Amino acid sequence: MVQTQPTRLFDEDALARFQARAKARLGSEPPFLIARCVEDLADRMQDVNRIFARVALVGPLDWRAAINTNLPPSERPERFDHLEMPSGDDYDLVISLLHIQSVDDVGGLMRGIRAMLKPDGLFIGAVIGGVSLTELRGALYAVDTERLGSPSPRVHPMIEVRAAAQLLGHAGLAIPVSDSDRFTVRYRSLSTLLSDLRDVGLGNALASRARKALPRAAWRALEERLRPAPGEPMPISWEIVWMTGWAPHESQQKPLKPGSAKMPLNTALRAVRDGD
Repeated sequence: MVQTQPTRLFDEDALARFQARAKARLGSEPPFLIARCVEDLADRMQDVNRIFARVALVGPLDWRAAINTNLPPSERPERFDHLEMPSGDDYDLVISLLHIQSVDDVGGLMRGIRAMLKPDGLFIGAVIGGVSLTELRGALYAVDTERLGSPSPRVHPMIEVRAAAQLLGHAGLAIPVSDSDRFTVRYRSLSTLLSDLRDVGLGNALASRARKALPRAAWRALEERLRPAPGEPMPISWEIVWMTGWAPHESQQKPLKPGSAKMPLNTALRAVRDGD
């Protein structure tokens, strides 16, 4: 049997450059996308009725200080490791923030994260969701088509909410849940948007990308398309998809077997409707 090589979506050298640039840009305050993530993450951690003593953050960029700042001192982990790649097998909680969408072997990364967790350990991950940059993608498509006759690969695929839940299940995590945080940011300039992307190590790292940057005239045409009216800020959609899943444990609630319900579904729905 002939084994085919997996499709290489990303240019690893370009990803490494973007991540190194993001590390060099780190200041005392986290970038706004991470600030939003860590605030939401802290709420999610506190919603779980347990103390996470051993925690790992997996990914190229170290956001531990920002995470701890958003947690009450009594709930900060005793051991908080930063690992660029999955390693170890004794963690109560593993976290990933805005990294998984930029990995070729997502399934392999998720299985590695699953292996890090103790039984009944928790994974919480955030990725850039599929609604993000909708306006920018549409404008790039139009500008490239006008200039070149066809669009050029510029924005890599993003993870949808349903696909995120499936990733958790395929990795062997129990009770998989995914949800999303959608919001709009109004930018005065494209340079500010690019800065937000660079702050978290994102950029066009597609292996099939065009190697030539957009000329100045194309940038001006892009801004014109993005502005609702001359001089007005450009509305850009963002979506952060959250994933949570647990390493299996015998104490976890199991789904009922088909046919084991004590009340038929139509009877239950009728009872809810009638207020019984």
